[in-house]
Amino acid sequence: MCQPVAEYELSNTSSKQKGCILMLNEKLLEVLSNPTDGAISIVTNGDDGPHLVNTWNSYIVVTPEDKLLIPAYGYNKTEKNLSIHNDVTLSIASKEIQGYKAKGTGFILKGTTRFLKSAEDFDRMKEKFSWVRAVLEITVSSAKQML
Repeated sequence: MCQPVAEYELSNTSSKQKGCILMLNEKLLEVLSNPTDGAISIVTNGDDGPHLVNTWNSYIVVTPEDKLLIPAYGYNKTEKNLSIHNDVTLSIASKEIQGYKAKGTGFILKGTTRFLKSAEDFDRMKEKFSWVRAVLEITVSSAKQML
C-alpha cells in the first residue's frame, strides 16, 4: 500500500520517500519499533554449517523499498558466509506486542543480502551509528508471524 508523505527519512518504524510510503507487515513494524528493545537473531550458513549473530530491534532501519538495514561492527564471519551463500534467516520477536492469542509475537524472516560499505544508505546509517563498518542490507522474501 502506498500513502503520500512529504520526505524521505530512514526510520525503524516506517519507510518514507518523497511521494510514497511502503510498509512491511504492520505487526512486524510494531515489533521493530517497540521501545522495549528485543534481541534479533540472524542466521547464515557457511561451509562449516550455521552461524548465528544478534542485534537489537532498535538498530534495524527500514528503507523506502522495504529493505532492512542493520549496522555491522563485527559480523566478519556473517559477511564471509553471505559471500558464499547469500540467504539469511532472522528471528524477530517481542513479548510486549499482541500476538494471535496473547501478548507476545514473533516473526521468521527469510531473504537475500548484501553488505554496503559506501553509498547513500551506508552514509545515513553511519550518521546514526558512528561505529558502523558496514551495513547488512536484507531484501525480505518472506515474513511469517509465528505467535
